[in-house]
Amino acid sequence: MAARSKSSLELYQPSSFELRQVAKTSAKEIFDRGLFGTNTAAPHGTLRGIDVLPRQVCVQKLSRAVKIYFGKYGKAPNFLNPDGFYEKLSLAKLFAPIPMPSAADKLAVDHYIPEALETKVKPIPTVWSSRFPISDEALGAANLPEGRYYAKLNSGAGSVKKVTLPMAKEDASELEKQSAGWLEHSHGTKAGEWWYSLIGNRVFLEHDLSDEGESLTDWKFHVGGGRILAIQLDLDRQSRHRQLVFDRNFNFIDEELFFRSGSPISRPTFIGDMIEVAEGIGRQFEFARVDLYHKNGQIYLGEITLCPMGGLKAPNSFELNTLMGQAWQSAFFGSGR
Repeated sequence: MAARSKSSLELYQPSSFELRQVAKTSAKEIFDRGLFGTNTAAPHGTLRGIDVLPRQVCVQKLSRAVKIYFGKYGKAPNFLNPDGFYEKLSLAKLFAPIPMPSAADKLAVDHYIPEALETKVKPIPTVWSSRFPISDEALGAANLPEGRYYAKLNSGAGSVKKVTLPMAKEDASELEKQSAGWLEHSHGTKAGEWWYSLIGNRVFLEHDLSDEGESLTDWKFHVGGGRILAIQLDLDRQSRHRQLVFDRNFNFIDEELFFRSGSPISRPTFIGDMIEVAEGIGRQFEFARVDLYHKNGQIYLGEITLCPMGGLKAPNSFELNTLMGQAWQSAFFGSGR
């Protein structure tokens, strides 16, 4: 995609105060007009950011979104009549009802697999979990078989480590120290991902489903209003990371989401089943990114992400941001589902 020339608007750099005022004005009108359900209670069994966070914190998070949007696209977002993906995601994070218990808990994702899809998708098997750091003694007591696993934290992103059992003493000591840090971390506070504060931190081990020396292909389905907005495929993360984007019909979109793109791949035979699974899970939320894997004819649910990148990064491509936003049609945003 060719670089855009700087317009006079893009060359103008508003102050932090001016950007905060955009957020404050938008928030006031949202509440005054009762937009996005602000004048009604959350549906039974759900919570919203505005039910958990003080109003001034919600305004702070909108202010951050305004700065991110302006920094990326050179103009202010329209939160009162949102059209783009990032605008809608920023609003959904604070105002859309989210089913509880939180689907962001990696140990609870099976709760959101519809009964009709249980033969098509299952969670990656968890073999051990604890509220305490992963120690050599605890794993020894669990009597786990030798092999390859992933150690993870159930809440948040980035807390993951590949583990091979049995471990050398120094490796076990390092994992214990690292997992203790995971358990102490309060994820999502900066980004306003309030749902993480409602999850009790646990560390766990799950089976490594990949072949030795390789990694599973990571499929991520962005679902808004119950329908796929984009299919994200990350390849070669450890070497020359490429992030391919496709529409719901698996047409390649030559635009950047968060990382550089690359050459498209052929349509996999299993993609139809994955689309069915992703939308079956995703329609329980206003927005969810459903992360799936495919291994030996079986689809696995890795996790459900309620706000990709914590909402701290807008798509690199404004065109893709627009395409995904226009595909996101729902009653929550005043367009028919």
